[in-house]
Amino acid sequence: MAERENKKKLTKEELHEENEKIRAEMRAKNATSKQDQQRLVRSLSKKNMLTYALVLFLPPVGIYMIWKKKEELYMNTPSLYLWTFVGVMVIFAWIQQIVRYFA
Repeated sequence: MAERENKKKLTKEELHEENEKIRAEMRAKNATSKQDQQRLVRSLSKKNMLTYALVLFLPPVGIYMIWKKKEELYMNTPSLYLWTFVGVMVIFAWIQQIVRYFA
């Protein structure tokens, strides 16, 4: 009962404005989700997969390629830092293997 009394009755104009505001918010959410979907699809292209493979098998070259061509590869900042981190970890593993071999 108390909730009904607290609800404000809106006029037709106010109701129309509220509906338009809600529709605009929904359109904005849909637009960002579509952009995210497009970025995900682009990030799975052959060019990106080859670059990811370069990061794993030849990290110095792969890291350079990612930073040099980040716009072409549609890399956002978190994924850029993640793949750089992966490349650095592979380089550390290489160094560790070299030290074990020569020690």
